[in-house]
Amino acid sequence: MKKTNALIPALLTLGLTLSTATLADHAIYDDDSYIDTAKVISATPIYRSVATTRPRRECWEEEVFYDAGGDRPDDTALRMIVGGAIGGALGHNLGRHSDSARLAGAVIGSAIGYDTAQRHRGRHKLRRGVEERCHTVYENVPHERIDGYRVTYRYRGKAFTTIMDENPGKRLRLRVTLTPLD
Repeated sequence: MKKTNALIPALLTLGLTLSTATLADHAIYDDDSYIDTAKVISATPIYRSVATTRPRRECWEEEVFYDAGGDRPDDTALRMIVGGAIGGALGHNLGRHSDSARLAGAVIGSAIGYDTAQRHRGRHKLRRGVEERCHTVYENVPHERIDGYRVTYRYRGKAFTTIMDENPGKRLRLRVTLTPLD
């Protein structure tokens, strides 16, 4: 009889251990659901194409022209004075030292100097050079981003597929809900 008394506590201990292990694998939430695990068969990333805007500086060389001098504002007056002096001297010599010939020569010489200045006005000496010009261009740069995972798992001999935000690894925790059929 002593063997039977020792066997009863051993069986009770074994029974409690097995029921605790079973409950650990199937934690009960309430009367209608429990937690279980399933083996993950595959977890495939789902990619989404997105574009980001990135600034890029574009530069080029451009030919430019600089004013290297030329007509000055006092060129017209100078040409009139020189023309008048030359015309006056010519009129004086050709008109036999006459004041009226000298005056006519000065007026004609000034007019010729003025015309010469007007014809040369706007003629600038230009110097050619090269300058770098730049501006910013915004370009869209496409790239792929992981948007989630298509996860296939096996639970109680059947394969199921779901979409998840993260890769679950080798095992997937499930909440199993029981609903009685009417």
